[in-house]
Amino acid sequence: MRLGFLAWILAFGTVCTAQAQLLSPGDLSKVHKELDSDRKCTLCHGSGAGGGRTMDNLCTDCHTDIGTQRQRNEGLHSTEFKGNCGHCHVEHRGRNHDLVRWPGGSQESFDHKITGFTLDGAHADATCRDCHNRKRSTGSPTFLGLNSSCASCHKKDDAHDGRFGENCQTCHNSTDWNQASVEDLNHDLTRFPLKGSHMEVKCAECHGEPPKYTGLDFDSCNDCHEDPHQGRLGEECARCHQEKAWNSLVMLRSEHPGIAITAGHAKAQCRDCHDQGNMRPPRVGSRCVDCHNPVHDADFGNNCKQCHADIRWLGLPDQVGRNAHGRTPFPLEGQHQTVGCAECHTPSLPQAQRYRGLQFEQCRDCHEDVHGGKLSRFGNGDCATCHAVQGFRPTLFGPQGHAETAFPLEGRHAAVPCFACHTGEPPRYDWSVQKQECIDCHENPHGNQFAQEMAQGGCAHCHSPVDWHQPKIDHSIWPLTGAHELTACASCHGDAAEGAERGRVDAARYRGLPRECEGCHRDPHLGQFVLTAPERTCNECHNTTEFLLPDFDHAQTVEYPLVGKHAQLECNECHEETTLRNGDKTTRYRLGYRDCRSCHADPHGSPQ
Repeated sequence: MRLGFLAWILAFGTVCTAQAQLLSPGDLSKVHKELDSDRKCTLCHGSGAGGGRTMDNLCTDCHTDIGTQRQRNEGLHSTEFKGNCGHCHVEHRGRNHDLVRWPGGSQESFDHKITGFTLDGAHADATCRDCHNRKRSTGSPTFLGLNSSCASCHKKDDAHDGRFGENCQTCHNSTDWNQASVEDLNHDLTRFPLKGSHMEVKCAECHGEPPKYTGLDFDSCNDCHEDPHQGRLGEECARCHQEKAWNSLVMLRSEHPGIAITAGHAKAQCRDCHDQGNMRPPRVGSRCVDCHNPVHDADFGNNCKQCHADIRWLGLPDQVGRNAHGRTPFPLEGQHQTVGCAECHTPSLPQAQRYRGLQFEQCRDCHEDVHGGKLSRFGNGDCATCHAVQGFRPTLFGPQGHAETAFPLEGRHAAVPCFACHTGEPPRYDWSVQKQECIDCHENPHGNQFAQEMAQGGCAHCHSPVDWHQPKIDHSIWPLTGAHELTACASCHGDAAEGAERGRVDAARYRGLPRECEGCHRDPHLGQFVLTAPERTCNECHNTTEFLLPDFDHAQTVEYPLVGKHAQLECNECHEETTLRNGDKTTRYRLGYRDCRSCHADPHGSPQ
């Protein structure tokens, strides 16, 4: 009965599927092939529960870009082709069928004028794909997303680099790009705005016939104009001439080629130097030393204008002397760069003594020894042993220099800041420290436990400045073996630092500690081996290497050999965990019985 019903269901399903396939008008196109299924027909055709939605609505569920255009009333799908999508896009005609039924019969025959962008001039020869070459994120081609501005297609061909905007039709047309109409061109937008006499020049005089608008040279006047001076005055024509009128010379004395005719030269006339005419250089030369004798002993070179500019011999700016100081025997470095000139070069001295014969071999030639000679034995009394010209503080005196003192800095002391030991308000000129014992600076955390050692050598008897937590301890009176070797000291002796926080200086105990196992370790057997005979100590069964002994000798230690089947038993089969009256739990090892019947029932039914 059940098999027959199942066969009827399968047969009915086969008939329905076959009927649906027969009702299909044909295969979908390649782009819609994923929808070619009986179960997906309603995605495009809707169903009885579709709420009256048209097939156009269902198309825009997937083609959201067109749906957005229709909502905004943009594009051909909102103007010329706002009807049924199926009018132009016919489906169920096979995989290789073109999905678009083009108005006019083909893509090439499409009347582009209805898009608002008429294809005329050079555009008439362009193929559709020359412009419509965009693709959707799915990889399929699309005609959407283009605009009609020239820059959207020809931006890379813009020889003006965007200076004239994107409205190319102002000068150009689509028929011949080179036939530019420049009558209304604003030349100020170009790289060469027209000023002065240039505004009267005809276009052809610069751009030629036929006109050329790109690749013109105009970086210098000589690109267009012949140099009547034949290069003798350089290429900066604007120093003497202006665009308004070439013959109206505007050369300033400060713009004089080679030497500025200002300051000390201001009273000089052209003929005073130009003995061969104004357009020819003086025969004597153009360097300062050609006319003026050098007065400096230091090698400042012949380029006098570096310091004296236009013959300003006296009263030079302060910075001029500082810049030249590097060529003297005493270059200005560090803090010396900010010292006023008069502090070293005393104005009251005669000029011959003001700059010559100064003493500066030692710092004390200028600076007072604030230490009163107490540090003269370091570095032969040279201040540079501790200080630098970049600043009196911080001092350069460090652990290496401290090694020459009565208290070399070793270990952790090397990282201690100076003011921790050398107290007092800065500046500190007396660096001596009277107290140098450990106890003078460090608190004793052990109380009176090591009074004898403290009398023999103080803290150094056990500790070193390298690391306080690595003491020199001889643990031979209670050797550390096994797991005890890896145990932290504080686990047995306590933590001195924690004790100090609680106000106890003897929190860490090193003397009088118990040495038996039970003195430190809790008895997990809850007194089984000390409250009943024979009494046993921990080390009879355990050692410090491993708490659980794999080679426990049951015969020798317990005097109960494990033989036969007993040798195969796990320990917990006899020694079970027991809960005491107080709730504590422990494994019971002292069983109190050894007879067979204590554990095994009598299979022979013998009376107890």
